[in-house]
Amino acid sequence: MKILTVGAGAQGLVIASELVKDPEVDQVRLADIDLEKARRLARELKSEKIRTHRVDASKPDDLLKVAKGVDVIVNSTVPKYNLTIMNAALKSGACYQDLASNYVTESLPFSVNQLNVSDKWRNTGLTALIDTGASPGITNVLARHAADRLDRVDQIRIRLFYELESTEIISMWAPEIAWDDMAEEPIVFKDGEFSRLPPFGGEEVYTFPEPVGSQTVVWHAHEEAITLPLFIGKGVRYVDVKMGGGWWPNMPLAATKAIVQLGLMNEKPIEIKGAKIVPREVLFTLTPPTPSMEEVESKIKAGIIADSHGSIVVEVDGEKAGKKTNHTLYIESPSIREAQKKLPGATDISYMTGVPASIFTRMLGKGEIKAEGVIPPECLGPRVREAFLAELAEKDIIIHERVKRRLA
Repeated sequence: MKILTVGAGAQGLVIASELVKDPEVDQVRLADIDLEKARRLARELKSEKIRTHRVDASKPDDLLKVAKGVDVIVNSTVPKYNLTIMNAALKSGACYQDLASNYVTESLPFSVNQLNVSDKWRNTGLTALIDTGASPGITNVLARHAADRLDRVDQIRIRLFYELESTEIISMWAPEIAWDDMAEEPIVFKDGEFSRLPPFGGEEVYTFPEPVGSQTVVWHAHEEAITLPLFIGKGVRYVDVKMGGGWWPNMPLAATKAIVQLGLMNEKPIEIKGAKIVPREVLFTLTPPTPSMEEVESKIKAGIIADSHGSIVVEVDGEKAGKKTNHTLYIESPSIREAQKKLPGATDISYMTGVPASIFTRMLGKGEIKAEGVIPPECLGPRVREAFLAELAEKDIIIHERVKRRLA
């Protein structure tokens, strides 16, 4: 099995490190526009299976050259390259996989643009598996797990919280992705319709499992609110995603909200003392990039990063045998210090995103995923999903489930 991973950043580190451990993986091609970054990662992993390549993900010819003969192409770059990399995979006869999707808000309800090319993939007998990290990804699998156990589904609510304990501002995601998510209009599904809502709305205090406890969350732009209503079925009437915490240490949710509302995510140039600047570009420039493997290790050793805590919860309300039933599933996963012990240089975010992605990659490469076309994880069959959850547990990403049902 030969795998091409486009993007040698934080997620690429975890995905590649997991893939080279599999005896059925013969080769992992690490491709990045920064060749030295790919080479550093290869040196860190010390595997004869790894080959490094310089690739510009926006150029189809670059991608086709390095994709020749691979079984799966994993896109661990930013979502704006999804369709370009997908097209390269389709032309090269490889399956495709990514971690997140772009919205196309003008064309609701089909607002994940990759779904519009599903027929092309189905006609070639290939699979494009989208949204395969933690959220979206694990959350989609958990929503389907609960839905399968209900006769009718009424509501699906996904709640996210994350906080890094650090004396410095540190980006846990690429600044472009993180800020775009914050500024994007969240989509909520209600009574058969998708609605775009203002960022930071829908504020509520949600009680997460300890040690996180009660925290303020707001609507957040995420793929689950689009794909779950399209594919879960069973009469689902409501789906939303809310998030709390600070993606940057010492920057609470209120500060993030203020930065967006002040217009610092605007793409239109403004004039300041005779010079035209784009606020969004200034914000991206001032936000520190995600730390390298070496920087993560050194900041933890120096005590700059103390630890982290977070929680992901999926709640599904519905009916079973005529009785109202609630399935609550939450993910227990390593903190940043624990992730470091498992994979030096990884963060807890990259570990919990890259590990599920790597499991799906191996399943695709081995032909265990039979579905054809463009699909999110909730479309996978029960055996695949059960095997996926079992492998997560082996990597210390544990799923807990609580079921509440009315007696009468």
